[in-house]
Amino acid sequence: MALNKKNRLKKKRDLESVFKKGKAVKGSFLSIKYKKTEIGIPRFGFIVSTKVSKKAVERNRIKRILSETAWKAVDNLNSWDIVIFSVKNIISATKTEIVNDLIAVLNKIK
Repeated sequence: MALNKKNRLKKKRDLESVFKKGKAVKGSFLSIKYKKTEIGIPRFGFIVSTKVSKKAVERNRIKRILSETAWKAVDNLNSWDIVIFSVKNIISATKTEIVNDLIAVLNKIK
């Protein structure tokens, strides 16, 4: 299932705000920048660069896994803007490892 549109960070100014004012947390395969907001719902942005993989198929697979996991975790999160970055070694990770790492990192920001 895809992440709801209201739970996505789409505007460049929103992403830049998280980059400039947000705090960081790191996991094995992921890095997260997050910032408290007054909107009342959590919003996510996903960044998987070409340094992770040159193949768009692999980058999109990672984004789909992250988006699905974030969709399941939305109900347990408060009002945060969260940008999730993948690290280069995420390509060799299984779906279960990626999901567990994202859940662990999201639990750190609660």
